[in-house]
Amino acid sequence: MHKLRWALVLVSLAAAGCRSADTGSVRVDPALAALVPDDAVFLAGVRMEAVRATPLYRKWVADKPRPLVDEFAKETGLDLRKDLWELLLASDGKDTLAMARGKFAPQGLEPRLQRGGARRMPYKGYTLIGDENAVVAFMNTTTAVAGPAKAIRSLIDQRNRSDRGTAKALLAKVNTIPAQNQIWAVSVGPSALADKVPQSGNLANLGKILAMLETSTVAVDLRSGLNLVATGVCRTEQDARTLGDALRGLVGLARLSTPDNEPELLRAYDGIRIQQQQRSVRVEAQVPQDLLDKLLARAESGPKTPWPGQARPGGK
Repeated sequence: MHKLRWALVLVSLAAAGCRSADTGSVRVDPALAALVPDDAVFLAGVRMEAVRATPLYRKWVADKPRPLVDEFAKETGLDLRKDLWELLLASDGKDTLAMARGKFAPQGLEPRLQRGGARRMPYKGYTLIGDENAVVAFMNTTTAVAGPAKAIRSLIDQRNRSDRGTAKALLAKVNTIPAQNQIWAVSVGPSALADKVPQSGNLANLGKILAMLETSTVAVDLRSGLNLVATGVCRTEQDARTLGDALRGLVGLARLSTPDNEPELLRAYDGIRIQQQQRSVRVEAQVPQDLLDKLLARAESGPKTPWPGQARPGGK
């Protein structure tokens, strides 16, 4: 069961990609879109085929030994670097599901997953492999879902329903994201974002402010460094001003806490722009490839100084 949970973590972190062109908007694979729970308030995805073509992937992922990924491939027969096509994460604010398209060959994967102590639990023509806390289910040879057993059963129950609830609004928001972005996320309602923020430390107050959001969209393009655009619509114009001021304050605090011998961090903060217009807040972050490489190298070797909101050694 321990190995299965590692597998679920890796599947959740793995990226996958749809075959959208670089014009138009992002499109969710229809087979996955049909599985989005009716009450979902958050969706996120990654276009892996496009990600594999980026400098970041080629330098930092493709040929790098990754013990967790390699162990996952050994235990399940699924290579996350090449076997996944598209991943969709969906949350109702409480449970998160991972829905993936790829070369799964479930007949071969099921025995390997069961070696970790997982149980087979038949349900309405499908087999859930795991326990009540976490299961994997293969919908067909190219589609798999993972998450809490009760949530997977609910997903199976809801298949083919015409009333999609908030899922329809989420999928419509995905269609507003330009297709050149490899990574994206959308939300409706405050809980999907606010509940993910640490409840202590410098970021605690940000969770309360994010609760003011009605909707949000995040798009990331990795073709040349990192280019991020995030937009949020608040309940009121005053809420938007408060959110914008709070985000600027966090960036300013991060700059002040950056020592002079960490110039790459200052360059990263300089690439952040925050604008507020009426009820909308827009955040743009641009990190050129050379700077992104330095930041990733810093992260791999361990930060010399804490990131914003991270506790300093010794609790100071």
